[in-house]
Amino acid sequence: MIVRLDFGGEAARARSIRLGGAGEAVHIVARLGPRLPFKDNTADEIFLDHALAHTDDFLGIMEELWRISKPSTIIHARLPHGSSSWSVSRDPRHGRAYTLETFNYFDPRFNDTGCTSPARFRLEHARLYLTGARGTARGLALARSVFGSIIEGLVNQDRGMQYRSERWFAPLVGGFEEFYVVLSAVKETSFG
Repeated sequence: MIVRLDFGGEAARARSIRLGGAGEAVHIVARLGPRLPFKDNTADEIFLDHALAHTDDFLGIMEELWRISKPSTIIHARLPHGSSSWSVSRDPRHGRAYTLETFNYFDPRFNDTGCTSPARFRLEHARLYLTGARGTARGLALARSVFGSIIEGLVNQDRGMQYRSERWFAPLVGGFEEFYVVLSAVKETSFG
């Protein structure tokens, strides 16, 4: 049996266990945080949408997600990008600013960050967006036009270009509103 956990609940996912706080239409009531009601090495795939942006203990939650993940579990996360002050500040529940570099802390390929956490994830895929998903498109004509598509195509060519774009190009365009990452849990494959 494949175990898919959906903490974001922004889209109905086929054959996934939806999790959320009291009062929400979910299968299990459990907020994203420490001490999730799952055994070690349970989850095959985890969907976070914007749930990770509304947490106070990012490191603790990443460690808990790693605990419940099987080796190579895929984690999908969509977050407001830290380069856009508007994106980060428009929702007062956003606890911190995130970039793609935030996830390099957990990636064994980039251990120069001095990571002391046992949690290890590989950054498998990433995409930067000039505009985030939201209902109204008022005032976003330029960013959602052919111009926006060209810019997103250029900055998402490869990880090196994304890094340069986060660091140097983002201030010139007002920042990226949102980004999407796919992580995979790095664990020993033998567990009981």
